[in-house]
Amino acid sequence: MFGGKNLDRVWKAVELYKSGRAPYLLFTGGDRFGEWEQPEAVMMRDEAIKMGVPAESIFIETMSNHTKENIMASLTVLDRALGLQRIHRLLLVSAPGHMRRCQLMLKTFMPPWYEYVWCPDHRSLGRRDNWWTDPVEEKRVLSELNKVIGGVRGRYFVDAEIEF
Repeated sequence: MFGGKNLDRVWKAVELYKSGRAPYLLFTGGDRFGEWEQPEAVMMRDEAIKMGVPAESIFIETMSNHTKENIMASLTVLDRALGLQRIHRLLLVSAPGHMRRCQLMLKTFMPPWYEYVWCPDHRSLGRRDNWWTDPVEEKRVLSELNKVIGGVRGRYFVDAEIEF
């Protein structure tokens, strides 16, 4: 699960765990360059434990401060916990508007043999059918769009056709 303070992501990850689709949860996210007292991943782990996920089924990565770092630091956590070569499929949880950039970055930085299942959270605002109805969500979506354009132009990650 990509870092973030929105609990909708945690609820979606726990739903996937409890339905048997994910044997482990990996929460990513640091302290936003020292701005926050507690890393995002710790907050999300604690919430998942309150919701009944056993601590031994949760991995956390607390060093990252943005999406690229979420991915890069998660590689180390996954390799140490499970072995990268043993992983075939990842279920990825984030905000709906964040998924496109996540996809492009994963194609750039993760092993090419992984299969991905995209699992956007169930937030009430910021979805593909209503993001423009809320000024905060509209600003967030436009920011994501600019990050994707900038990332491709700057060769920060590969450009690719991606199906949703």
